Parts: sequence; C-alpha cells; structure tokens
Amino acid sequence: MRILSFVVFYFVLMGSAPWAKADESCPPLGIVASVDMGADEGSRPFVPVKIGDTPKYMLVDTGAFFTGVTQAAADELKLPTRTTRMKFIGLSGASTDGVAHTSLTLGNLHADGMDFIIVPGWHGGANEGGADVAGVIGANLLRSYDADFDFGGRKVNLLSQKHCDGKVVYWPNDGVAVVPMQLNPDGHIIVMVQLDGQRLPALLDTGATTSVLNMETAEATFGLEPGSKDAPAAGHHLNDSEVQLYSHRFKSLSLEGVTISNPELTIMPDLLRTKMPNPRDGMEHDTRIASPRYETGMSDIILGTDILRHLHLYIAYKEQKLYISAAQGPKEAATALRAPADGGMLNQAAIPPAVK
Repeated sequence: MRILSFVVFYFVLMGSAPWAKADESCPPLGIVASVDMGADEGSRPFVPVKIGDTPKYMLVDTGAFFTGVTQAAADELKLPTRTTRMKFIGLSGASTDGVAHTSLTLGNLHADGMDFIIVPGWHGGANEGGADVAGVIGANLLRSYDADFDFGGRKVNLLSQKHCDGKVVYWPNDGVAVVPMQLNPDGHIIVMVQLDGQRLPALLDTGATTSVLNMETAEATFGLEPGSKDAPAAGHHLNDSEVQLYSHRFKSLSLEGVTISNPELTIMPDLLRTKMPNPRDGMEHDTRIASPRYETGMSDIILGTDILRHLHLYIAYKEQKLYISAAQGPKEAATALRAPADGGMLNQAAIPPAVK
C-alpha cells in the first residue's frame, strides 16, 4: 500500500477570489473545450473523443510527444496508414514508423484531418467503465492551449492562452503553488524537485500510473542496490517480463510549494538509451524522457498519476508555469467554468504538418 500525504504550503496566493478575473488590459480566461475525465485503476485521465465518426476514449498524456492511436484502433476503424522516414520510440523502448490519418473531435473542437502515430508498445485497453481506449492525446496538441486537469472534479479543460500571465486560477482553493517548468523542444514538461534533499529534474507524465526513479540515479545518487532490503523487487515491466522493477519509499518529494511525504517510487532501468539514434540525425521520437536539449535517455524522475491525482493541475504552456493546489471533491470543484455553446476548430497550431 502506498502511503502518501500532501502538504501544500501556500507559496503563492492568487488573490482573494477563487477564480481568475479580467481587468481592462487582460482578456477573460477563455475555455475552448471541457470534457469529463474517466480513469483507469491508475487514475490516468481518459476523455471521450470521436476518431472519424466513431466514439472512443483517449488518454490525455503530457508525457507523449505526439498524438497517436493504437494498432488495434487503426485496424478496427480501417484508418488509412503509411510508413514514414521518422521513428518514434516509447518508454519501453518499442518503436514505430507507422502513421494513421483521420479526423478528431474533442469536446466541441474538431479537426477534419490530422496525423496520428501508431503508438509503439501499447495495445490500448479499457478505462474504469470498460470503454475501449484508442490512443493518446499528446503534447503536439496540448501545448497550443493551457491544459487543466481537475482530478477532483473529474474534468479535463483546454483553455485559450490569450490571457495575462498568472490570471488563470478560476477554481475554489485554499492556496495555489506556482511552479516554474521547462518545456523542451518535444513539448515535455520538466520541473525541478527535491527528493530526500537531492535536487533532480522530473518529467510530468499524466500517462504514467506510477512515479519512477531511473535505476542509474537510484544507485549513483542514493546508493540504493536493486534487490536489497531498501530496494526490493516490485514485479516486472508491463511490456517485458524480463525487465525487473524495484521500489523504494523515500521520506519526501517537494516541488516548490508542494511536499509529498513518504512517496514510494518504482525503480526502473533505462530502456531507451540504447534504442536512441544520434540526436543530431533528425529522427523524432515519442518518449517520456528529457534532457535540456535532446532526448537521449530516461529522466531521473517521472511523476505519474499516483502523485498527480491528488492535485488540481493547471499547465500554462506559454507561461511555462504550473499552477497547483490540492484536489477538491466534485462539489467543491464545481465552478462556473463552461465550454462555449458553439463548436470550434482545433487550433491549427496544434496540428503539425503531415509527417513525411
């Protein structure tokens, strides 16, 4: 059993009102899509979409570089597919060069046609209601909006970035922490955390059910020996029964004004480094890992939904800041925030040119 307690030190208070207000120089906070959040056993956020004309669910995955569909979904929906000169590599080291093309509807937003990678090493599954999960919504789409994960109210919201910095906190709260983030070229979110006093980069990943510590970091920084009493075996990797995982319970993990007590992290070997091409050869990849400039291996830490589900998480991609408070229950989380009644188009900046 994981024992997590959360303390939010009110590092930055966002005024006396519980939601953002506009003034003469700032346009009001504008929501462009609001959809119900489903979840699996790991509390990952799934949302209803239409792929073509077919209702499906997709995982909203801040750790995915590119929006994608599973091979099973591509086959079922008879999507037109092709191979590309690019290679996409997932966290497990599985790779793909397949791309599908179709339309996507998310809430009241719609794109007539866009490319989806065939997600490597993932075969889909079902959310808590048993509905089929057809793929992931990745950073190439999310980063053109503000992405708001209301885990308590079970909503995922996309909001316009046309607002003044800091004028984003619309939800009732007892205090909000503002956390600087780095957005790397692939759209992955990196924050600095303190893990038992050690300052380390962490990747924020709503597509990961558990928080992970790189095995190399576990050994070199914390002196943990995989398989020892302090780092016992913890099962095998989902996609590879030969990859042994371990775990360790730390005293605390902190990011700016938020402290998590007694977090248990899964210790995992880096399955990416030997799979990665030379970062200067122009190949793209879908990983959940980041270095300051090129993605060449596994991050020191991955923050998954075992931690994130306890938070209300607002990602201001343009500002490169996270706004975090403790998650509220459905009643407390209810606000006047509403999606527009009329339909809209997915921001074309969120839909890159066709993958060649």
